[in-house]
Amino acid sequence: MRRLAAALALVVPAAVALAASPAPAATAAKAPAFRTTLLAGSSGSSEPRVTVAPKDVRFLTTNAKNGDESIYRSTDGLTWTTTAKPGNQTLATTDVDVVSMPDGRVLTSELDYAGINFITHYSDDQGKTWVQSQGTTYADTDRQWFAVGPKDAATGKPRVYMLFHNLASGLLQHNMFVATSTDGGATFGPPIPVATPPQQDYLDLQCADSGGPSNIFVNQKTGQVYVVFGTRSSPVGGCAAQPVEINVVAANRVWVVTAQAKDTATPGAWTPSLAVDDTAAGKITGMQLAPGAVDDAGNVYVAYPESVHDYPDYNGAAIKVVHSTDNLKTWSKPLTVEAPGGVGHILPHIVAGEAGKIGLAYYTGAAGNLWYSDTAQVLDALSSAPHVTHTRLSDVVVEKGTASELMGACMQGQQATLNGFACGRSTDVNGIAADSCGNLIVTFPAQAGLATDATYASQQTSGTRLRGGVCGRAVVPPTVIKPVAQPPVAQPPASGGGGTLPTTGAPAGLAALALLLLLSAAAVRRRTRS
Repeated sequence: MRRLAAALALVVPAAVALAASPAPAATAAKAPAFRTTLLAGSSGSSEPRVTVAPKDVRFLTTNAKNGDESIYRSTDGLTWTTTAKPGNQTLATTDVDVVSMPDGRVLTSELDYAGINFITHYSDDQGKTWVQSQGTTYADTDRQWFAVGPKDAATGKPRVYMLFHNLASGLLQHNMFVATSTDGGATFGPPIPVATPPQQDYLDLQCADSGGPSNIFVNQKTGQVYVVFGTRSSPVGGCAAQPVEINVVAANRVWVVTAQAKDTATPGAWTPSLAVDDTAAGKITGMQLAPGAVDDAGNVYVAYPESVHDYPDYNGAAIKVVHSTDNLKTWSKPLTVEAPGGVGHILPHIVAGEAGKIGLAYYTGAAGNLWYSDTAQVLDALSSAPHVTHTRLSDVVVEKGTASELMGACMQGQQATLNGFACGRSTDVNGIAADSCGNLIVTFPAQAGLATDATYASQQTSGTRLRGGVCGRAVVPPTVIKPVAQPPVAQPPASGGGGTLPTTGAPAGLAALALLLLLSAAAVRRRTRS
């Protein structure tokens, strides 16, 4: 899943605000408007993430122009300053995440080439100082996600969950793992596999390695934990899908597995639910993600792209959402957020507010194979005829190329197996969150090599929100400022990496070969275009 070779990309050290002209809403609700800010000193070779802490203070993690993980703080989503840099970074990758807790603690993490493990820190003073967490530096780990739950009954501190998957050893036995912290992320317990044989989600995971997890989230009222990931299967069952996929995996199923808070550290306690199945239809449901969210009433949503054709043709994809109102027992028919056709759509992310209110962010392709960051708001997602309001966040070009090229599929036919080793690709992960009254904040990178190369933050400044209430800050009207013209950024040198150390149980020779293949593939995983 990824793009680890971009850790040393250069950036444009400038700042500029942009805004969108929202499309008219389909209901009486007022369409959201956003202000988009370039984060000074940030890199476009990143997978930025964002969280909203108490008092609506925002924290955003991305990569600095030298490749290090860099944390930004804002009280309004419009003006951003960097905090102290988390320590012990040797060679940070683009795999970063950040979460906040009700007591004000902020936890951030980066996947580092030093041992290839998660370097995780927490701060209790708004990022002035950072303390390294213990129990997150396992070998063979890839694409971490964090989620915060209610207080632990024994410690009185927030429970924090870390989700990841194994990479090199996944060619032999692939799984998703969750490690639980009961002390606010200071220490984490052993990772527990969430898929167990002979369940179908486990069997599907063995069909193709490197399809990473989509996200993890928690019902804040009940403490129930949800993990979402895509898998590759085939109409005849087993792993007969063709061509064989390695490193780049186009999912055709989306699974949601769940456990109660008290059971997250218990093997075999996770229950799977198949949310989306396009196996027979021959369509892709992950590019590279299909993340989920839970609203304030406990309804669960999954957002996913759906291609027109099967792998390796990602072009012309729609964005769809399914939901469950009965705790994953059944799933709704898909809601089409963006129709299929044209250049298509990729990389959806989702957040939920009050019952039936959801916000999405994703990339939309346009003429000339240029890509832009868009959002969609649905305020009646549980109704029989939902209304969707679309907004373009800014006129910043974030990518250039076809959807297949962005997803690392430059080869077709039987040669498509080589896509995971011969073709670069876009980043896979962006950030989305909502403040206390439901204003969206979205963060995304603009690809290295483009004049817009940097990380951006888009804050909703007006329009209907996902929650009621008062944010406690003045609403700033959006401004329209054209991007500052910048010269093309030099293409950064490719760096090795992307795999991790094999876990036990793998024959030494085979494990070493798997690791070598994945490490060599990393040099082409993160595209840079001029």
